[in-house]
Amino acid sequence: MGNGVEQGLDLWVERLVKENMPIFSRTVQCIAGTTTRENSSLSELAWAILEDPPLTVQVIRLANSTYYNPYSTRISTVSRAVLRLGFNVIKGICLSIGLVETVLSGLHKNKLGLEVARAFHAAVQARRIAILKNLPGPEEIFIAALLSRIGKIAFWCSAGQVGTDIESAMPDCENEDQAEVKVLGFKLERLTQRLNQEWKLSDLLESSFRDNHGTDPRIRSIKLGCAVAQASEEGWDCHRVKKIIKEAADFMNLSEQETTETLHESAGAAAEITASYGGTESSRLIPVPESQKAPPPSPVQTLEKSARDLLGGKGSRLEEQEVRAEPPPLWPAQGTEIKHHYPKPDPGLQLCSLRDLSSLVTSKKADLNMVLSIVLEGIYHGIGMDSVLFMVLAPDRKHFQGRYALGWTDKVHVQNVRIGAESEVPNVFGYVLKNRNPIWVTEKPDNSIKPLLTQELSVITGSGPFFAMPVAIKGTIIGVVYSDRNQSRRNLDEESFENFVFFGRQANMSLDALSAI
Repeated sequence: MGNGVEQGLDLWVERLVKENMPIFSRTVQCIAGTTTRENSSLSELAWAILEDPPLTVQVIRLANSTYYNPYSTRISTVSRAVLRLGFNVIKGICLSIGLVETVLSGLHKNKLGLEVARAFHAAVQARRIAILKNLPGPEEIFIAALLSRIGKIAFWCSAGQVGTDIESAMPDCENEDQAEVKVLGFKLERLTQRLNQEWKLSDLLESSFRDNHGTDPRIRSIKLGCAVAQASEEGWDCHRVKKIIKEAADFMNLSEQETTETLHESAGAAAEITASYGGTESSRLIPVPESQKAPPPSPVQTLEKSARDLLGGKGSRLEEQEVRAEPPPLWPAQGTEIKHHYPKPDPGLQLCSLRDLSSLVTSKKADLNMVLSIVLEGIYHGIGMDSVLFMVLAPDRKHFQGRYALGWTDKVHVQNVRIGAESEVPNVFGYVLKNRNPIWVTEKPDNSIKPLLTQELSVITGSGPFFAMPVAIKGTIIGVVYSDRNQSRRNLDEESFENFVFFGRQANMSLDALSAI
């Protein structure tokens, strides 16, 4: 019997891991598996997001929300979001986005919506408990609690008829776990554990499976958060919730009244946060106490608000947007074609990127890849280019290899781009390497440049104008940055080239400073 159960569990794990399972996009799966063991994880995280335009938009939008940015300090770039909010906060944002997107897939959308609601509720409760207990890493606790139902969410994404069988079995069972065992032979909690191991999502979540009694305070906060989320569905006055409140009060050294208020507030916050991620239906499934529900506006208030909105006066939507300092969207709304949208020049964003570069050098988070992410993002979004590419010079210094790109239509192609640096047929990149100066190749290049626009180079440049400049550390060139506006057919201009060159100089100065640390 036991072997049959294990085989059944193995089959589900294989199905969800190896097939094209819709729970996370490839980008979010990559982010989910990253760890904070090395500083380079910050740059890996930034690049993973930057290479996914829709995710970039959502991360920047949420990084500017009241929950993550209560002081309304504008965050305009992914690099700034990663540096300011930190690894675990951004990772949590990406995973949260991925979970909300699952509700749109599969046959069992109602069940998926409920599981996502439970995950968000548990995560917010666990984080709040950890903060009040003054535990380290509350964001890591948030992530572990958020993923505590990942097996259930993954299952209901692809459940099909088996899911229908479980739902049919529920009326004759005491609880969901019993229905799962009756149909599958195992609890879906076991699937959570296996998927967490396969996808390397959370070490803390893995530890929670071994620490059943919550002897570790961080794991205890996760278990309490999950217990509150589940029990509150029976009503905030039920016996189970009262028992959990007493346990949580003892754990946090608070009175039961203070603990009740805290858990009630967290439930309200969880509903708001879930809605802010686009999970409106799931947010309605979070049991919010009456004390946390906003009273309906009176007719007078509604009329006054409508008048202010129409007139654009004090308190209008326009003013609220200015106070929140929300960045303008970098891409159009979902459903439109991203390839037809190109960043416009934004001097303010350029300045933000340069400030981030300066701050990075003085921090302990600095590394080559993080410098490059800030520089390329500043060029792409700040100067307003169609594409930007960094090509690293190989150790033999005989060819350039594609490394990072923004606005590129084929990411796989970027990684495979290989251009000669010292070849029998000279090209512009080799020219930049030799002369060590930036270059602006115009629409009609002069006779000295024309022979350098080789067939090999046209794979990248096409036939349009472009900018290129060397990146160096203490005088030793390590690569070349290339940028153009060929897709939009917008003209390159003197100001754009000057800003491009300035970013290159700042990059070189930053890398020089880092090498001296």
